[in-house]
Amino acid sequence: MGPRLSDLLRERGPRAPRGQSLSLFLGLASALLLALDPALISTSLAELRQPELLLLVTAITLCLLHGLGPVFRPGTPGRWLAHPFTAWSLLALAWWKLLH
Repeated sequence: MGPRLSDLLRERGPRAPRGQSLSLFLGLASALLLALDPALISTSLAELRQPELLLLVTAITLCLLHGLGPVFRPGTPGRWLAHPFTAWSLLALAWWKLLH
């Protein structure tokens, strides 16, 4: 006889963070866009804005960390850094600053 449904619901294991696939998609799409079309960011090296580019690379890293990374323990800095709200908002801010 198999386990009862109430036992299975009570013994839930660690859940994967929400939005992992979306974070993975956003991180990979941004990285590919940056690698395949660098003219989108600037037409020459003289116009390249380093702080915005650093923000974009950091946001891509956080998106990939959330999409592929481990589930961090509550209360650790990795928990809020790899949170989708942090990663997605930094990614949106970076693209907005680079494109405007």
